[in-house]
Amino acid sequence: MTDTTNLPAAGNEASDVLQRSLTERKTARRERWRLLRRRPGFIIGVVIVGIWVFCAIAGDRITPYDPFTDRDSKYCARPPCPPSGAHWFGTDQIGRDIMSRVMMGARDLLLVAPTAAVLALITGSVLGMVMGYYRGWVDNLLSRVVEAFLALPVVMVGILVLTLSRSSDLLSAISFDSRNVLIIYVVALLFTPIVARTVRATVLGERDLDYVVSARLRGESNLFIMTREILPNITGPIVVELTVRIGYSIFTVATLSFLGVGIQRPSPDWGLAIAESRDLLPADQWWPVTFPALAIATLVVAVNLIADSIQTVYER
Repeated sequence: MTDTTNLPAAGNEASDVLQRSLTERKTARRERWRLLRRRPGFIIGVVIVGIWVFCAIAGDRITPYDPFTDRDSKYCARPPCPPSGAHWFGTDQIGRDIMSRVMMGARDLLLVAPTAAVLALITGSVLGMVMGYYRGWVDNLLSRVVEAFLALPVVMVGILVLTLSRSSDLLSAISFDSRNVLIIYVVALLFTPIVARTVRATVLGERDLDYVVSARLRGESNLFIMTREILPNITGPIVVELTVRIGYSIFTVATLSFLGVGIQRPSPDWGLAIAESRDLLPADQWWPVTFPALAIATLVVAVNLIADSIQTVYER
């Protein structure tokens, strides 16, 4: 006959261990957040990103002029006009207010780039966890596929795919522009192998630790071990990878728009605005290019400041 006298005690002990583990994780999260708030780079990055997010959400409700037309440009007789009291950033070659267009231009970029980064993080994390946990022939097969994608230049592949699909009606039923949806999928596909490689390396360092071995001995399923045991312990590298990928996604989307295959007119996207006004530089008309370029630079630098701060805190 099986002795069950110690079962309640064993169950209470397991419950206590789980409760202590949850408490330790909450304490660690609070400590990391406290350290982040004390880092100037993190605060500066959050403020700059917050400003651009506010501009993207508010849109033309807060712009001084209509970003799409020149009907309010009564102070500029012969565009493009340099920065002045009426137009702080000047006007472009057809008289549209550049400050209004820069503020409005954050919308599409901040919708497309972070969405692509999140999608790449999800698919890359799943792929990387499978590769790192199962190893063997699964890891070998998927690693060869990942390495093949990593060998391809990101921007060149993006140009090729988006050029070939310029007339595609893919996902046209989705509520916002199907072209932007396609850009999201292309950028996410290009960054997924990079995320997968990072997550795989992290999982390899965790899969043979005592808590994973203990879970296997308890008879837990592989899915349970990956999602409930390993995943909470690799959250730090995943969060860092997300912030880094957002910065790269912003730059990649802006580059594709500059090359004419990314976000299209009538969007006042920053990369597209630089492409449309670059011919003005030889005529010493610098403002239509300078301010969109500064907008891209400030956003990318701000995201990188956040990423560096998070990485420093999680590595402590």
